[in-house]
Amino acid sequence: MKHFIIFYTCILFSMSLLAQNSIQIHKITAPISIDGIADEADWKQFAQAGNFTQTRPNNGEKSIRNTEIAVLYDESYIYVLGILHVATKEEISKQLTARDDTGNADFFAIQIDPFGETREGYDFTVTAANVQSDIKLSQNNSYANFNVVWESAVKLYDDKWIVEFKIPFNSIRFPKDAMDNFKVNFQRVSTKLNEESYWSPIKPNVDGFLNQFGKLEGLPKITPPLNLSFYPFVSVVNEKSPDGSSKTTLNGGLDVKYVHDNSYTLDVSLIPDFSQALSDKQIFNLSPFEVRFNENRQFFVEGTEIFDKGGYLYTRRIGGVPINKNRISLAENEEITKNPIASNILNLVKITGKSSKGFSIGVLNGITAKSEASIQNTATNEFRNEQTNPFTNYNALVFDQTLKNNSSITFLNNSVWRSGNDYDSNLSALLFRGYTKNRTYSLYVKKAISQKYFSDKKAEFGHEYYAYLSKVSGNWTGGISAKLLDETFDTNDFGFLPRNNEFSVRATVNYQNNNPKKWFNQYSVGIDHSQRYYYSLFEKELAYYKLLGSATFKNNSQFFGSFAFIEKRQDFFEPRTKDRNFNKPAQLESFLEYQTNRNKNVWFAGYLVHVKTLNSEVFSDEFIAGYGVKAQLGQHVSLNFSQDITNIPSNAGFVTHENEDLIFGRRSVQELTNTFEASYAVFSKLSMNLRVRHYWIQVDYKDQFTLNAQGNLDRNNYTIDPNDFDDNFNSFTVDYTARWQFAPASELSFNYKLGANLFNNQINSGYGTNLKNTVKQDNSNTVSLKMTYFLDYNTIRKL
Repeated sequence: MKHFIIFYTCILFSMSLLAQNSIQIHKITAPISIDGIADEADWKQFAQAGNFTQTRPNNGEKSIRNTEIAVLYDESYIYVLGILHVATKEEISKQLTARDDTGNADFFAIQIDPFGETREGYDFTVTAANVQSDIKLSQNNSYANFNVVWESAVKLYDDKWIVEFKIPFNSIRFPKDAMDNFKVNFQRVSTKLNEESYWSPIKPNVDGFLNQFGKLEGLPKITPPLNLSFYPFVSVVNEKSPDGSSKTTLNGGLDVKYVHDNSYTLDVSLIPDFSQALSDKQIFNLSPFEVRFNENRQFFVEGTEIFDKGGYLYTRRIGGVPINKNRISLAENEEITKNPIASNILNLVKITGKSSKGFSIGVLNGITAKSEASIQNTATNEFRNEQTNPFTNYNALVFDQTLKNNSSITFLNNSVWRSGNDYDSNLSALLFRGYTKNRTYSLYVKKAISQKYFSDKKAEFGHEYYAYLSKVSGNWTGGISAKLLDETFDTNDFGFLPRNNEFSVRATVNYQNNNPKKWFNQYSVGIDHSQRYYYSLFEKELAYYKLLGSATFKNNSQFFGSFAFIEKRQDFFEPRTKDRNFNKPAQLESFLEYQTNRNKNVWFAGYLVHVKTLNSEVFSDEFIAGYGVKAQLGQHVSLNFSQDITNIPSNAGFVTHENEDLIFGRRSVQELTNTFEASYAVFSKLSMNLRVRHYWIQVDYKDQFTLNAQGNLDRNNYTIDPNDFDDNFNSFTVDYTARWQFAPASELSFNYKLGANLFNNQINSGYGTNLKNTVKQDNSNTVSLKMTYFLDYNTIRKL
């Protein structure tokens, strides 16, 4: 919930650069006890009315309840006080959740920008149940993977609740000199009042979030102690494969974090262990494009926001599928007995930092070992090994410089170097993002070059160009963009690029009213038009015209909708053959989504997509729908069930080659995903989470055609049976995790993962039969117990 609010605020809500609030910070005169009582003399002397202003439900109006705030410091810590008044104690929502999940609880947060450049900030949040959340902020995004060690305490009273923070200077980056441009904001969310408010007001018609902060005055130069910490871990992992084989391993490793001169952070992971990463949400892919999976490994999701610039990095490539896994040459009587699905990671290094002059740097390096497949000759019973992935070095480098008016220029380079004869790759890109002085207009441009270096042929170069000019502030916003990717531009060795060979233009216009009367908190309407061309032939692929709308009602429910006309189009990728196209009919697409108030104990969301096909004998109308229900049972238990359904009675897609002909099949597609999640928080530092997911798809081929040179489907005389291509696929996963934070940043965790797949051509089988047969399949499962302990150098030195 907190992550949704921060992201939503970063995109939609911001405040004027004028009339900044300010608050004075004072040095403590006596020790501060973090207990939620706030009876120290410094708190009593310096606590002041916050005069918070609503962003919802009534933007710009005074907060319904009073809030008092104060900020103190010493040489090592920032101390924050929040006194949050309520009408009655029953008004306080205090749901228990896992760390970094505010759930359905009231919360109080401090958000800071130590450099005052609106480029990088931090959010520290505490709920009424004393659950902590910390988030890294950028201009237009938030990163919940940021985790540091800090203290908090909460105490509930009949007419208020009090929260105290103790945040080490070591946990944030800040200037080495006097901090006279330190910016800050305070946030309060009261779920039963449906109210979100800020100390420094938020104006929705101005772009940005960090630029909204007020000023923290009186903080002198701070010289923190050496910032060096160690995270040794030990784990026991038992893995069972679908073939019944099982192995148990005892693993040990060390993560090290060192901050140099309060500017540059070094993260090193020696012998990393990702056995407890969440299972991927597998699907059956009918498209010609690769499926992108989320990055669930902690080292890669924490502190990597600087590498996110430009969208060129996909860290799943490190330790991913071996490059030659599916290119093994077999002789007569040979079969593959072992073929690793992932390459083994040897070590990882990450360096990030920012100077007082606004210069940021990021370096990410990963090394993977070689992988080999085992091949058996069934006639002679002899075995041989064939390399599927060489020893590989992945390196990502980013330089970013702040410019006037919060603008920036960025250079990045991603490279993959492989030993032996496999090719190497490189990507270089230059990005510029500029704003006018009043942050009304923005220009974003980037130029990238990809290179592949082969041992047996000429190097291959590809190019990307992109430009986006937009109006980003005001009730009326919008912009126009152009993108060009030539047919050899390829970032997939260390990035994710579903397709290239594209030239496209897009224009958008949006109107947003943030202070409407009667029913709404805010509403917006907009139009979106795009045209895309297959660049090498400069053939028009796609054009659409879309009308969009959204609204947030006074009761905090939300509505989203769109209506689009998609012209008759050419698909140059479905034929799986260069420069061949497949003609698709025009369509009308309608989308509706409704969400009830997320602050209630029971929350519902549902969506419906209807695609009406125009003038086609092969393509029919399509229906996609989904819903989710989340229930809070008391203070400790949260349940969530969601279901997504796709019903396509008839469409067409590539199935095979016959001689030199491309064979397409007319098919129906039925797809269903059920996901159940449960969480139980014993207290704020001990929680359990369960996710059970079942994905099921049936693809029934009814007819087969030849794709002609004009991109249309013709009847043929081939004796191809369409039923031979029928697909029935199931994926069933279970993820259970229990975590106990027994000391600051120290954790004992237990994890159980189960995965089972069922694939056949039984398209007439029902849901119950598929679920039962999938669960009965030979499955893979992993059981792991892991302990990580946090060691701070300064604490060790005092022992």
